[in-house]
Amino acid sequence: MGDETRNEAYNYRHFGPEYYDFTTFDGPKPGDRTPDFEAVTLDGQTIEWSEFRGKWVVLETGSITCPITDSKVHVMDELQKQFEDVVFVLLYTREAHPGERYDAHDSFEDKLERARTFATEYDVERTVLVDDEEGTVHRKYGGMPNSVHVVNPDGVVVMRGDWNDVRTVKKVLENREENRIYGRDIYRGRPVFLTEKKGATRVLIDAGPRAVWDFVTNAPALALMHLKKEFRGKQSGR
Repeated sequence: MGDETRNEAYNYRHFGPEYYDFTTFDGPKPGDRTPDFEAVTLDGQTIEWSEFRGKWVVLETGSITCPITDSKVHVMDELQKQFEDVVFVLLYTREAHPGERYDAHDSFEDKLERARTFATEYDVERTVLVDDEEGTVHRKYGGMPNSVHVVNPDGVVVMRGDWNDVRTVKKVLENREENRIYGRDIYRGRPVFLTEKKGATRVLIDAGPRAVWDFVTNAPALALMHLKKEFRGKQSGR
C-alpha cells in the first residue's frame, strides 16, 4: 500500500480545511505545458496523458463524495455532446468528504473500485481515469476537489480553474484558438451548485454520518477561507 504516513496525509479520513489551501492553486498555470502522467481507465487499461496530444482536452477532477462534482456531472456530459471533437476526462481523486460508507482509499484497487461505483451511479459518459492512492497526478494538477484545465492540442493549458465553472469552459471551447491563453479575468468559478443530481446534503449523507459531521463542524472555517480568497482576488484585481 505504500508509506502509511504519506497515505493518511493525502487520503484523510476526517475532512478538514487544513488539507486544502484555497488561497493558492498549484499545478500548471495557463501558458504552461501539462505534465505527462500515467493513469488507469475503469477497465484497467494504463494510458499516458501524451496519448491525447493533438486534441483539445478538458480535464476535471472529482469524487463521489464531493458535492461540487455532483452538481457538474451531467452538465459536463451534456457539454461533451456539444463538442464531440474535444476529449473530456474526469480524474478520480481522494474522497473529498469520506464517511463510513465511502471511506478514504486504502489501496489503488479500492480507489479504482470506488471510481467504478461513481461512474455507474452517475452514468458518467466521459472518460474516467484513476491515479494511485497517493494522488500523484491529482497533486500535480493542484489537488483541488473539483478543478478544471482546458488544454490545447500542443499540450498547453489555455485556461484553468480551481473550481470547475462550466460556463467558462463552454466559452473557451466556443472560441478555440490554439495560441490564446486565458487569464484569471475570464474565470468566474466558485464552489456553488449550478445543477444538482442528488444535492449537497444527499451526497454527504450517502458518504456516511462522519462526512456530515465533519462538514458541519468545519463549515465556519471553510466559509471564512472562501471569503478571504474572494477578498484577496478583488484586491489583486483578479
